[in-house]
Amino acid sequence: MQTISTITPVYNGSQFLPELINQLHNLKNEIENRHDNVRFLESIFVVDEAIDNSLQVLNEIAKQYKWIHVIQLSKNYGQHPATIAGIMHSSGDWVFTLDEDIQHPPSHLPRILQETLQNECDICYAHSKESIHKSFLRDTVSMSFKKLVALLSGNKNVGKFSSFRCIRGSIARAAAATCSADTYFDISLSWFSNRICTTTLNLVDQRNQDGNAKSGYSIWGLIRHAKRLILSSKLKFLRLITMLGILSFLLSIIYSIFVLSKIAMGHEVAVQGWTSTIISIYFFGGLTCLFLGIILESLSEILLKTKGKPTFFVVDRSRDAELLASLRSQE
Repeated sequence: MQTISTITPVYNGSQFLPELINQLHNLKNEIENRHDNVRFLESIFVVDEAIDNSLQVLNEIAKQYKWIHVIQLSKNYGQHPATIAGIMHSSGDWVFTLDEDIQHPPSHLPRILQETLQNECDICYAHSKESIHKSFLRDTVSMSFKKLVALLSGNKNVGKFSSFRCIRGSIARAAAATCSADTYFDISLSWFSNRICTTTLNLVDQRNQDGNAKSGYSIWGLIRHAKRLILSSKLKFLRLITMLGILSFLLSIIYSIFVLSKIAMGHEVAVQGWTSTIISIYFFGGLTCLFLGIILESLSEILLKTKGKPTFFVVDRSRDAELLASLRSQE
C-alpha cells in the first residue's frame, strides 16, 4: 500500500482553512472507501509567520483530526522554504503541495496522481485552463520570465513549474534536503528527475475573484523569487561566451594566414598598422572570451554543487503499475 501526504504553506488563509480541511477530510474518506492500494496519510500545514489567526484556526481543527499536523516557522521565510519545511516533515510515498486558499482543490489529487503514473513520471505539475489570478500583467510577466530562463538555462521544464504539484515522496524529500536558503525548489526537483509532466485542470483563485486582491508577494519579493530561480539554474548561455572566444581566435588565425599570403604574393598593405591591430584584437579578445567563458561555466558548476546538486539518485518505481491499476479500476 502506498501513502499520500499533502503540504500547505499558510500565511493569510484563516478564512479558507476550515473549508480546505473539510475537502481534505472528504478526500481521505473517499480514498479509504474506494482504493485498496493507497491511503491518505497526513496533511501538513506550515504556518509561515501568518498575518492572521491561521495558527489558532489550525490548532483547533487539529484537535479533531490526528492526520493533521501543524508546523510553525520561527519567522516569515516565504512560500518555497515553508513548502520545503513541510516536505521534510512528511513521510508519504507521494507528496502533494497545494495552496491555502482552495485554489488547488483536493478533489483533483487522485486525477493528478493517475496522470503522473500513466506518464511514468516522478513529478506532475497542475495548471489551470484559464488565467487564475485575473491579472494580465502578472500572468504575462511570470510566463515570459519563465520562458526566458528556460531558454537561457536549457531547462525546458521551467515553464511547467507550479505550486500545485504531485511528487514522488523520496524525490521530494531528497530535493528538499539539498535546498539552501536561495535554492529554487523546482530547480532542485529537476536535479533528481527529468520525468516531469503536466496536467490541465479548472482552477480558480478564490482570494482574487474581482482581480483587485493584493498579491502575497511584494515587487521585491517577486524580484527575489526571480533571482532565486536564475541562481539555481545552470545558465547554458555562458557557453556562448566560450564559443565566441573560439570563433574570434580562429578568425584571427585565418585572417593572419590570409594577410601573410597576400604579402608573400607581393601585395602591399594599404594602411600600415591597421591589419596587425585587427588581428591582435581578434586574437587576444578571443583568448579573453575563451578563458572567461571557461571560468564562468566552472563557477556555475561549483555554485550548483554547493547548492547540493547530486551526482546520482536511486528511485524505486516498482509499485507504480500496481497503484495505477488500482486507480483505474475505481474510475
